[in-house]
Parts: sequence; C-alpha cells; structure tokens
Amino acid sequence: MTILRTPPYHCELNPIELAWSSVKRYVKSNNSTFKLPDVKQLLEDGVNQCTPEMWNNFVEHTLKEEDRFWRVDLTVDDVMEDENINIHKMTITGDTTESDSDLGCSNLEEKSKLIW
Repeated sequence: MTILRTPPYHCELNPIELAWSSVKRYVKSNNSTFKLPDVKQLLEDGVNQCTPEMWNNFVEHTLKEEDRFWRVDLTVDDVMEDENINIHKMTITGDTTESDSDLGCSNLEEKSKLIW
C-alpha cells in the first residue's frame, strides 16, 4: 500500500475540502435558529446533499488543480535552467551584455564575485 500525502496548506489538492465547504455553505444558508440540535440536523442534511456526481466534480477539479501546479512547476524549472545557463555562459566565456554594465562591473572577476 502506498500513502500519498498532500502538501500542507494546499486544500485545493484535497477533494474532501471541497465537500466540507459545500456542507458548511449548506448549514450557513439554512441555519435560522442557531440551536445546536438544529445545526446538527443541518450538518447531517448537508452531508447527505453531497451526491456521487458532486464527488466526481470535486475529484475532477482537484485533478485540474494538480495539473496546473505541475505546469507552473515545470515552467519555473525551465526558466531557472535558462537563467543558470546564461549565468554559466557569462561566467565561463566572459561574454558581456548590456546588463553587465548595470552591475557596475568592469571585468570577469568582479562579475563572478557578484554572481556567487
């Protein structure tokens, strides 16, 4: 058996959080007496309102969010890789760009100190 844990503070990756939100919304919108027995009944009714179709939607939404996170992560990796290649190239070859003058560096040794 494999246990997969969701990252902390990422409720959007857990379908039960969407279900719980739906139940809480049901209780809030139907609570008129604010008496504990009535709230308990509303809670049970709210749980029973979560149909298999709703669960399917919750899971699909969660999977879309997970895909979005993966796309963002891969994009960040690509950008970081490009930046590392450019920095490495500049450090090794001594290539200068307009941004080098913005750093106030006149030679490769000074640039390397700023980069590292």
